[in-house]
Amino acid sequence: MAQEITYWKKCSSCKKEIGFNTPYKLCSVSTCRNKRTGLVFCSVACWDAHLGFANHRESCAEEYISPSKNEFISALEQDEPSLQPVRNKIISAAPAMQTPAGKVSYASIKTDTLVVVSKVKQLIKDQSGFNTSTCCIDALTQKVVDECLKAMEHATAAGRKTVMGRDVL
Repeated sequence: MAQEITYWKKCSSCKKEIGFNTPYKLCSVSTCRNKRTGLVFCSVACWDAHLGFANHRESCAEEYISPSKNEFISALEQDEPSLQPVRNKIISAAPAMQTPAGKVSYASIKTDTLVVVSKVKQLIKDQSGFNTSTCCIDALTQKVVDECLKAMEHATAAGRKTVMGRDVL
């Protein structure tokens, strides 16, 4: 008995299932959307995550609607795995993300690298012999920013205007 198809594709970044007749994002750069690469993303945040290693000069996330289940199955039966996507709208950059409590997330903060790259690379090389990619440094900077935001919230909740070591949880 054939297995029941329950989703269209999985997100290339977080591996979350993208259902039928569901909005998804494609990178505007042709190398990311060709048949061989076939990157699809469930959200702008997942699209933004691939930029660290993609080396795009300019790109944007374009929103499309996945095919219906019947369209997908008929395309599979006709050995036509690539359906023409239906374009909905274009998202040119990651918008300022607001959490439910109105807190700002990393996506809306423009910052330079906040870690000493040579020191991080040396630590990783000394401890494991591994090399370090640029997207690793970007991910570390994102973690530093996220932790700073959490520490600021904790200091504010404690009624202080000074972020202390105890605020970094």
